[in-house]
Amino acid sequence: MSAPSLLRRRAFAVLTAALTVAGPAVAPAPAAADTPTLVVVKTLAPVDDVHVMTLHNHDSPAPPHAQFLLLGGMRSTDARGYLRYDLSALPEGVIRSAALRLDAVKTPVCGPVTREGIEVRRVTGPWAADFLHWGNTPLSTPDDAVTALADLPCGVSAGQTEWPVTGIVQDWAAGADNHGFVLQSPDESTDDGVWYFSSSENTSYSAPLLSVTMEVPSTPSALGLGVSQSHHDGDRLWLAATAPSMVTLLRDPAGGRMTAEFQIEHDPAVPDQGTGLIWSVTSSETANTPKPVVRVPAGLLEFGWQIRLRVRAHNVTAGTVSDWSPWQPATLSDAVPEITEPEMTPSQESGGVTVTTSLTPTFSAVASHAFVDSLYVAFEIEHDPAAPEQGAGYIWSGAEPDGTASGALTQVTVPEGVLQDGWRLRWRVRANGGPFASQSEWRTFTVDLNR
Repeated sequence: MSAPSLLRRRAFAVLTAALTVAGPAVAPAPAAADTPTLVVVKTLAPVDDVHVMTLHNHDSPAPPHAQFLLLGGMRSTDARGYLRYDLSALPEGVIRSAALRLDAVKTPVCGPVTREGIEVRRVTGPWAADFLHWGNTPLSTPDDAVTALADLPCGVSAGQTEWPVTGIVQDWAAGADNHGFVLQSPDESTDDGVWYFSSSENTSYSAPLLSVTMEVPSTPSALGLGVSQSHHDGDRLWLAATAPSMVTLLRDPAGGRMTAEFQIEHDPAVPDQGTGLIWSVTSSETANTPKPVVRVPAGLLEFGWQIRLRVRAHNVTAGTVSDWSPWQPATLSDAVPEITEPEMTPSQESGGVTVTTSLTPTFSAVASHAFVDSLYVAFEIEHDPAAPEQGAGYIWSGAEPDGTASGALTQVTVPEGVLQDGWRLRWRVRANGGPFASQSEWRTFTVDLNR
């Protein structure tokens, strides 16, 4: 679109999700000459939109949550619309074009004055949407202003309308303060009718959208390396499985189809276990799922091995690749928590049967692990399968909510209302630290308050 007075009424598909991110606007910088770029379209929703009329004063400011933006003028009443967008959602790159798109719900009724359309200008001063009236409207500049809508029929819904605002958005990217747009009649001394546009509060129409097309340098990255069934201990990773899954988060401001490349090799510090690369794989290409997952095949790794892992990102569309992540050392271990000193209090042995004389007994045990500092220790009670007439399955479990230090005693008391006199039950202890878990054998007991 070229000249100011042009209108292009069109339906369009939003190519990216509308973003609203607080913070200062970014001034996109050109990419290095040898960095591949991709075309990116970002569509932004307004952080503020409000219309103000000459009838709005200090005591009656403009309503910031109105369903429509009224623009133009009639019978000595002028109206303007103010829109503000947060450009910090834009990646670094070169702005090629920008379009402001609004739903025109109703055009002015034809009158004796020829309509001039609506002009979009760059606002040069600050304003607050929740306290804007005609007396404190900010100044604007005609530089890079554009006008459209002048040639539409009278008194109808005009659908989605567009203003080419490339110059204004480039001004902001070059360092001009971003105070948003003002939409107004090109000549407010002429009563050429009032336009109705949908605001962001109107759910029946599209919100006012700013669509920015950019050339963005491709800088792929793999953020983090996650491994299933693992536990961190300082800088080392402990793996509880020989066929874990690995995942990373892929990002590139330029978009495009991406893959992740994973590698596993022997730890050079333990050459007697093997040397060099063990496994390398590249994930499937992904454009909409930024977290590719791969699974290590069975038979490649063994418990007791010390290995290391790394990952890097590829942008297949742009042909770019990130640096490798630092090596992550890891040890494969099948060590599980050791559970000792399981005890129920009060309890006594009678004829080979363990009996408690309380409806609120206390269970205790010590759980310890070779390298996991804090363990989750839980006690479980369920009906004795040998007495199905009393019930079946789970009754209760209890644990210290914040966990217990490895090697420390854990004690949990059964609350009132859980057990009944005469029940035949069984209990056990479970302990886990991350993926390393174990459980004791079931121990049967009977509740007998008459002992």
